[in-house]
Amino acid sequence: MNRLKTRGIMLAVGILCVVVISGLYGGMSFAQEKVVTLRLGHIFPITHPVHKATTAMAEYVTQESEGKLVIRVYPNAALGRGDTLAENIALGTVDMGTAGPGLLSRLEPAWGLIAGQYVFKSVDSMFKVLDGPIGDDIKDRLLTKRGMRTLGIGYLGKRHLTANKPIYRPEDLKGLKIRIPKIPLRRAAFIAWGASPTPMAFSEVYLALQQGVVDGQENPLAQITAAKFYEVQKYLILTGHALNPEILLMNEKKFQDLPEDYRKILLRGAKVYEETSFTEYRTLKSEFLDKVLDEGMIVMKPDVEAFRKAVRDVPYQFEKEWGEGLYDRILQAQ
Repeated sequence: MNRLKTRGIMLAVGILCVVVISGLYGGMSFAQEKVVTLRLGHIFPITHPVHKATTAMAEYVTQESEGKLVIRVYPNAALGRGDTLAENIALGTVDMGTAGPGLLSRLEPAWGLIAGQYVFKSVDSMFKVLDGPIGDDIKDRLLTKRGMRTLGIGYLGKRHLTANKPIYRPEDLKGLKIRIPKIPLRRAAFIAWGASPTPMAFSEVYLALQQGVVDGQENPLAQITAAKFYEVQKYLILTGHALNPEILLMNEKKFQDLPEDYRKILLRGAKVYEETSFTEYRTLKSEFLDKVLDEGMIVMKPDVEAFRKAVRDVPYQFEKEWGEGLYDRILQAQ
């Protein structure tokens, strides 16, 4: 069975358990508890699946705690742009938030490998790694070194290129300024493809494309449509060069300071986040593609093997950062 479907089934079972547990605790009263408000930030617009998933979790938590545990969701990088948001969670100035693995790589380099180009054979392979011992080790590193707890992991889809010229092979990228997140491994990969990678916060990308500061960018379809990049880009190139999990995080001290009942509700709420994220992805992935086509983008299928071959050995350049042998272990675990 497809592991993404299996994971969806497992999450659905988890949600059912949440409902059952909620029923068991239905008689619990929070009348004597004081109201606790947590701030959760993400970098996406309110139309994005991450906003829908975090909002669904917030609603669940409020309902289950009888209004005593409140999560306020701040979209559009209101609590920090990109890696700044992750750093704010580590510092405790923000309670909770979401981040892709690339943005977490500044806090724990091993996450940058998870964000690498063509590291995984498939979505199933990625979650096999993330749900196994290697994933547990990477999560523990973030918890131990940075005080950040991984509450859950959602999924946004494959990352693709957009540009204003056709891109069939890596050499077609020569000299093009491509916006990327500030991820050393991704920068090295785009250099290997001949491009000129330009790190930039997601919230700045639309204007940079519109003004010609950069020639193209790379993101999952969810981000491409939510940010309306189809208004300033002509071609969507289906490279599928990286997979994009979206990690739900919380400052560990803030988590431990909560009453035990609240922590249990929050962990169940994280399952709601995961399930909503996967439901949005499965439901909307074809709609996203239809949307860019309707808006006039030309969708291209490039020579994926040529892109893959050009970056196959790039991760070995960074082994000192995340630990020798980790890349090989990930390849073998799939």
